Amino acid sequence: MTTKNSIKRTVPMKKTFAFLAAVVFFFSAKAQSFEIGARYLAESNWFFNSNVSNSGGAPWNVSQNYDAVYSYSYGVHLAYNFSDHVGLETDVQWASLSQSYNGSFQNVGMLPASSGPASVYYGGESYRSTVSVNAVQIPVVFRFLAGNGAYFGLGPEINIVGNANYSATYKGGPVPSQSYGVGNYFASSYFDAVLSFGNNIRISHSFFFNINLRFNYDFTDMKGVDALGQNLKSGSLYSGSQPFYSSYQTTNAASAAFGVGLIYRIGHDF
Repeated sequence: MTTKNSIKRTVPMKKTFAFLAAVVFFFSAKAQSFEIGARYLAESNWFFNSNVSNSGGAPWNVSQNYDAVYSYSYGVHLAYNFSDHVGLETDVQWASLSQSYNGSFQNVGMLPASSGPASVYYGGESYRSTVSVNAVQIPVVFRFLAGNGAYFGLGPEINIVGNANYSATYKGGPVPSQSYGVGNYFASSYFDAVLSFGNNIRISHSFFFNINLRFNYDFTDMKGVDALGQNLKSGSLYSGSQPFYSSYQTTNAASAAFGVGLIYRIGHDF
């Protein structure tokens, strides 16, 4: 290697190290604080599917109506505030997400893709059902801070689905109730967009009481089951001379949540 080539290689390396040093200095100077804590969210959760929403017509005449039901999540909160006005937040939340339904059967018939014993239904029979999904939720939210504790955030969230269960009770039919696992019918994961608003209320110098309002919407497809416990991926729902549904439609989760938490802040006070 000649001296000239050595100099050419050394100069870019020096510039690279200088740049990295500047970045480290910048974030060291601007980095204000680190947060760790715990959070609990009470949620109103919905699994929207247009086939379910538009059900009830001929020839099947089976209605499927959405019902509200309580959902929740809890877990660990982490955040890093780069300055008084910008931060990055992530949580690891263990969630129990539920959707309830009610409906009725106008005719006698048999469900084409039911996994439980209540596949046969009678005219005039009614039902109430609930789908419950256990998931791990990991949002990554960019926070914009007002400087007085208030903030809003926006970012993505991955939901990793664990087990899921379908349960139903019936009136006027051959089977009073049924319950079975439907975890295999859901996607293994799906992605949300998250919009959050919050405020850290000071308790002491480093401890804060956090309140948080969060809205989620799934832009992918969580798949799953309908109000009758039928696997929405089953081809038998969309085949035959009189298909139960005309075509496959995605299922998108949406939720609104109110959360509280306790946070310990390390670093600069603002």
